[in-house]
Amino acid sequence: MSRRQADAGSSDTTPHGRRPYALASFFGLVGFLPANWLVRVPDVKEQVGASDSELGLALLSGSLGSLAALLVAGRLCLRLGPRRVLVPASALLSLLITLPGVAPSLHSLALALVLVGMAQATFTIAVNSSAVEMAAASGSPLMPTLHGVFSVGGLAGAAVGGVVAERMSPGAHLGIVGVLGLLVTAVAGPPLLRSALASGPADPRSSATPDSIPWARARWIVLLFGVIAACTAFAEFTNNNWATLHVRRDLGTSASVAAYCYACYAGAIAVGRFLGARLIRRLGETRVLCGGFLLAAVATVLTSWAGHLPGGLAVAFVAYVALGLGLANIYPIAISRAGVLGGPRGVSRIGVAANLGALSQAPLIGFLADRYGLPTALTTVAVLSVSAATLAFGLRAWSSGTRPRTPLADRPSSPGPAATRPSATDAASGLSGDPADVSSSAEKLQG
Repeated sequence: MSRRQADAGSSDTTPHGRRPYALASFFGLVGFLPANWLVRVPDVKEQVGASDSELGLALLSGSLGSLAALLVAGRLCLRLGPRRVLVPASALLSLLITLPGVAPSLHSLALALVLVGMAQATFTIAVNSSAVEMAAASGSPLMPTLHGVFSVGGLAGAAVGGVVAERMSPGAHLGIVGVLGLLVTAVAGPPLLRSALASGPADPRSSATPDSIPWARARWIVLLFGVIAACTAFAEFTNNNWATLHVRRDLGTSASVAAYCYACYAGAIAVGRFLGARLIRRLGETRVLCGGFLLAAVATVLTSWAGHLPGGLAVAFVAYVALGLGLANIYPIAISRAGVLGGPRGVSRIGVAANLGALSQAPLIGFLADRYGLPTALTTVAVLSVSAATLAFGLRAWSSGTRPRTPLADRPSSPGPAATRPSATDAASGLSGDPADVSSSAEKLQG
């Protein structure tokens, strides 16, 4: 690592390590806010009098808002710097998260979800871009731990939703959650804004965003990893949007029980991500990908048809835990491999593919549920998971030995220790980091 990068890393983690803690707070918040809305989907569905297909279209509007923001938020982060975008995006999402809870009609719900989707996508892009910058500057693989914090935020949001689901209206619940989001933004935002003002706007050709020389073969591999990411996003968003409704209606449970079931799923994802780096080092990426998809397929069948099995509710709880563990590390692996093979362009393509997967699930599940029932509609996740596992296994042989040439930003100007410095993409993904670096990063964020 060069002297300049060491200085940059030091500046990003002082004073007293407040900036890593501040960034971790935003990762937790971007998981916490949407989770509170997701566990209230059944209540809002009844509030606006929507059918399954109408709810699917309303949820689709939120995904369209996210996609629209995705097309411009990246450029905004490059122009202003991700930390300058992160803080206002966090405040905006905290304000807008209340709108679905007070929507009086289906049309107003759809409009509210468009706005929430745009704010959430901008928040997500900014917080991940900030993490890439900080990981590259410090030389430590912070990303796995930060994504674990994101999952913990989702778990906390689901748990809060379960506690208040039968005690408060959706509007009052989400209003309080929005106030909490504003408080977190007010406390965690200033350290990041001060560092952003000191460093200036982000340079798209800095060491934080290296660009790999494109290879035709590498582009095809990135495209196939995009298919894997799309299948994963389809599965994750299907469970995010429909799990509580399925458990509540098809298994005949209360709103609180449905929320706790979703919390088990979100908690399993969090545990899986905190253990992900160790699991990948032990088993390898291909085994984690294939095993995760196959576990998700079996678990999906069990969750979908738990109402027809003895001890159906217990089966559903166990199966949702297995489903979360199966899906936990698939998207991080896909986006990490895309970054290694294609640099920022590879990562952006994975993001677009994941958004397309998320976009497709809402109307498809909604229409299938109206025609064949929700359990049958949810089984499509199992079919896609088996297909994606087959693709991941096929990629093992085709991508073997395929490595891009050294990114331009990582080429040393002269022989020396810099020649062995890991790329910023590798540092951000944590795939090439030393186990001690992962532990050190986790200790910084967990105290």
